[in-house]
Amino acid sequence: MAESQDKKIPAATRSRLPTFSAKKRARSPDENSTKVVATEKRRKILSASTENLHDTSIQSVGKTNLNNSFRSSNSTGSLRSNSVLNRTTTGVVRPAVKKTPKSNVGSASKTSVGNKKPPVGPTVPKATGTKAKRPAWDLKGRLQDMEELLNKQSSKRDSLESQLQDYNIRIASLESEKNKLYGDVRHKEEIVHGASKQIEEYQRQIREQETNFDQTKRRLQMEIDNITFLRDNLQRQKDSLEGEVSAKTIEITGLKSSVAELQTAQVGIAAQLDATKISLQQSESAGREKDNKIAELKQLLADMETQIENFKIKEQEHETMRRKLHNTIQELKGNIRVFCRVRPLLGDELLGSDGTIHHMGFPDVDGKILELEKISDAALNESCLTANRKGNNKYEFTFDKVFNPDSTQAQVFEEICQLVQSALDGYNVCIFAYGQTGSGKTHTMEGPSQFSPEQTGMIPRAVVQIFESTQDLISKGWQYEFEASFLEIYNETIRDLLGNNSDDLKHDIKMTGSSDKKDVMVTNLTSVTVTSEDQVHELLRKASHNRAVAETKCNERSSRSHSVFRLRISGVNRNTQEACIGTLNLVDLAGSERLKESGSEGARLKETQAINKSLSTLSKVIMAIANKDGYIPYRESKLTYLLQNSLGGNSKTLMFVNVSPKEECFQETLNSLRFATKVNQCSIGTAQKKSK
Repeated sequence: MAESQDKKIPAATRSRLPTFSAKKRARSPDENSTKVVATEKRRKILSASTENLHDTSIQSVGKTNLNNSFRSSNSTGSLRSNSVLNRTTTGVVRPAVKKTPKSNVGSASKTSVGNKKPPVGPTVPKATGTKAKRPAWDLKGRLQDMEELLNKQSSKRDSLESQLQDYNIRIASLESEKNKLYGDVRHKEEIVHGASKQIEEYQRQIREQETNFDQTKRRLQMEIDNITFLRDNLQRQKDSLEGEVSAKTIEITGLKSSVAELQTAQVGIAAQLDATKISLQQSESAGREKDNKIAELKQLLADMETQIENFKIKEQEHETMRRKLHNTIQELKGNIRVFCRVRPLLGDELLGSDGTIHHMGFPDVDGKILELEKISDAALNESCLTANRKGNNKYEFTFDKVFNPDSTQAQVFEEICQLVQSALDGYNVCIFAYGQTGSGKTHTMEGPSQFSPEQTGMIPRAVVQIFESTQDLISKGWQYEFEASFLEIYNETIRDLLGNNSDDLKHDIKMTGSSDKKDVMVTNLTSVTVTSEDQVHELLRKASHNRAVAETKCNERSSRSHSVFRLRISGVNRNTQEACIGTLNLVDLAGSERLKESGSEGARLKETQAINKSLSTLSKVIMAIANKDGYIPYRESKLTYLLQNSLGGNSKTLMFVNVSPKEECFQETLNSLRFATKVNQCSIGTAQKKSK
């Protein structure tokens, strides 16, 4: 690119461009000694030469034969431009200088030599280290001197070379823009004027550097003076110390006489030393006795450590025994336990009432009996009347536990926490909520939609207890792994609440394992390995968001599906090599409701029919188990097929029957309580602990 630019420079202009040498001229000793004196002279000469060269450069640009000269001098100009452009670190741009015609210079020289006349003007005496000033008529010599001065400005070449490159580019553009020539000339004048200012700035910097040099020189001279003063002080200290050494020598002589006296006193000290040795022997004897005592204590410590290890082994044995006793207690409480919970009156239900549920009673202190009385004149379905009817309109039901409307979520969970512990011990545990729509099943199992610590449901509380118990069992050698899944049965179709519910994935219920250890699994179901309760809570929020709900006349937010949360627990004791596998199933059944009362139509009608069919099948299965029938219709519904191990297999099962406090729901409440009584009378066999 540099060669192409050089080819565009006119020959007339290139002939005026100076050529520079990259080598710096070595200073002579005389020049170094007179540097300060010569600097001011060079500054004045450089200022005058810059003004002359500036005028000459402007005149050469305006010549009309610029383009012809540029084409005829491509080869020579390229070499010179490359020489200038390649100096990117030390070179400076030298302004163009108008040369004196050779004929005039020659004639002037001949005249001067032929006549042998002395040069015009005053003669300048030669100074040491400087050249004599040339006469005014010797223009060629003066130009050579100026070139030498400019060559010394090596530190200024970078900026001037950059300006020259810009200047050459602007000259090349004149070939195609001749009509704009005078405007470009003015621009070049501004550039040259700027270069002059930069030269003045560099001269100012040189003066500053010279000032800094003088300051540094003065500072170093002061340091030399300080060092000289310090040397003199050290010399005086040396003389003083030599005097002190002489005094110490005399003092040593006196000390030698003192040593002789001390040697005499040594005899007495030797006698004291003998007495000290006897005392030392006595101390060593006492030390040996202490060593023996320490050995005895170490032996006692080893015995105590052995006892601690034995206690740890016994603790593990006690933990195993605790698990067995805990399981025995749960079995004694019943195969399928049934808890009844009555929700409080809410919102508009309190209007015209003081908050008391008049048609329900809780007579016993232990909280196991619920009395139901029909107060209104509405007729009951006679098919539901059984032997526990106390009067014409009064019924009494007994369950393992009855929770009145004032019971809190914490009180309810306190009754089921032992079942949750059984899942950690390696047993299958199933807790499901049954009842009509709007009776509080979802609130009991999952809690409110807005998080509240006091209203947290059974599922989140069970997760918290499991992880807290796991932390306590770590010290006893147990390590656990947890795998969670969440599904719903909607219109007899299984939907994965933790997955994407893709239509391409079909979920089927299958039996796995051997004949004595059968387990129920669902194909293509998302299972998530969890390590903390927060992670489980996040899964529960996702599942709650995906679950199907809708508004009916019976409930403004009715669950339209059966949801099943399953937590698979695998534990290994690294000390005893004991292993166990437990499963915790927490089920929230969809609410039962009569078609004529729900007001369902279209899709809601289909949902209600599917819900009632699955709950009816659940009732058939319970009746078949209670009657010990040979055939139990598990496969008639996806719900009973999925819960067959919990209802008639290897599981500890608890059923919540949730009832509504509204008197207009009396018939549905009575049906739910009747069904719960049948469930409580079922015997499904003894649950067996599962191991790997």
